[in-house]
Amino acid sequence: MFISDSICSWAASAHLLFLIALLSGLISADILPQTITAYVSETVMLPCSIPVDEELPTVEWSKEGLSQNITILYRDGCETFGMKNSAFRYRTNLVLDKLKDGNISQIIYNLRLSDQGRYQCRTLRGRQWQVHAMLELKVVAVSEPKLTVVATAAGDGVTLECKAVCWFPEPEVTFQDVEGNEIKANNPTRVSNSTECLTVTRKANVQTPINRVICRVHEKDLNQTRKTEIYIPGILDYNHN
Repeated sequence: MFISDSICSWAASAHLLFLIALLSGLISADILPQTITAYVSETVMLPCSIPVDEELPTVEWSKEGLSQNITILYRDGCETFGMKNSAFRYRTNLVLDKLKDGNISQIIYNLRLSDQGRYQCRTLRGRQWQVHAMLELKVVAVSEPKLTVVATAAGDGVTLECKAVCWFPEPEVTFQDVEGNEIKANNPTRVSNSTECLTVTRKANVQTPINRVICRVHEKDLNQTRKTEIYIPGILDYNHN
């Protein structure tokens, strides 16, 4: 679905000079940013549309806060790469079969945490830029926790390890019995991943007569919670009475 560099690269240099010369003209209505929340590694669409016309204008998407802020630039039937931020190379596109309908939404593939921020959709007709949409993209990372029994020195009870792989922002990891009572645990450890998220690990030594333990992972700002539980054979049944 991507347009190859070889097809469109011929236009990049000329268009770069042309666009810089036209940046002074801008029409913008009062547009309130729309907030979209998506998850790491997913594909997200940032919506933007324009009235249908005989000729598609130059379409530009940009992200605030970047020195090279263009995420996609589409002109004369192809994408130009000269001004595109390298972090978005091969990760953004328009819905090409919908352009004729005025749909100039931007697709971002394989989301990263660093993609979070404010995006602007605008078009160029003649010498005039017009802003059509402002999108605030929030990127979060969550996953199902993994709860296992880990090796420990001989003694009473068992040691459980709960691992929350690739979360952002950092969540709180707690252990609970089946009645929701919190079980005392060690301090959590955290490691940054190559995908910019955090893996949080916490351990608890269970010595009371409980045979089922729940690990609860919660991120309060986003109100995201994931739970998993484990059955521990060989420990006395817990009397719920």
